[in-house]
Amino acid sequence: RSVMSGFAVFKSVVYLAIGSCLIGTGNVLAQITVTNNPTIDAFVRSADSTHNYGAAGALAVSGSIATNSMGINNGLLDSFLEFNVSGAVSSFNTAFGVGQWTITGITLGVTAMAPNNPVFNYGSGTFAVDWMANNGWTEGTGTPASPASTGITYSQGSSLLNSNVDEALGTFNYGGAISGRMNLSLGLTSGFLSEISTGGLVSLYMTATPNSTVGFTFNSENFGTASARPSIIITAVAVPEPTTVVLLGASCTVLAAMGRRRGKSRYATAD
Repeated sequence: RSVMSGFAVFKSVVYLAIGSCLIGTGNVLAQITVTNNPTIDAFVRSADSTHNYGAAGALAVSGSIATNSMGINNGLLDSFLEFNVSGAVSSFNTAFGVGQWTITGITLGVTAMAPNNPVFNYGSGTFAVDWMANNGWTEGTGTPASPASTGITYSQGSSLLNSNVDEALGTFNYGGAISGRMNLSLGLTSGFLSEISTGGLVSLYMTATPNSTVGFTFNSENFGTASARPSIIITAVAVPEPTTVVLLGASCTVLAAMGRRRGKSRYATAD
């Protein structure tokens, strides 16, 4: 009886150890990805710094060297995008529990389009994406055919930026394509992650790098095809509670020790 009782305990320990390891592994690997389109977005022009282009079907970034279809430089073009990530945070909280998840990846997706209006410059080159701490801007109703006097403008956009708070999320290269999706993997900086984790509004700023030849036009949130609009793609994974981590470590240690014993007993010789 004592031998069988010992064997039963032994099996229980083995099953507990394996189960704990599997549970811990499952928690670590479980992940959810949520995609959001912008709530508002707009491009602005240095050559027309007091007018708004928020209702256009396109956004753009352009440097000081790129030119339009007529060989004319239209000055700098920047873009602003704002996302409401409350739905993403709600999804993570529901799936993993409040505070039991961490963000592992954030991607900005944009779809290139042909620069069919002469206000857009064209050229391959580099541009930057920044997180803006200031969400105090509005989209406006202006278009290339009919610029508006309300909504974000180039002058207002410059005043919203704060180099002491805003964070650089990456520099990217545009190769000149006039179609196709670009997925830009953004840096997971502290302020950016903190704002996303609170589940509110998040603003991004896109601009050409200094002396860049870039002239990149892409679809906005006003574009007719939803799948071609900009998107922010957020991936989060579950984080095990401290007690689960301790149990996982202890259980896996038991399994490792048992494996070593089994290996020794296999090669042991009788007296």
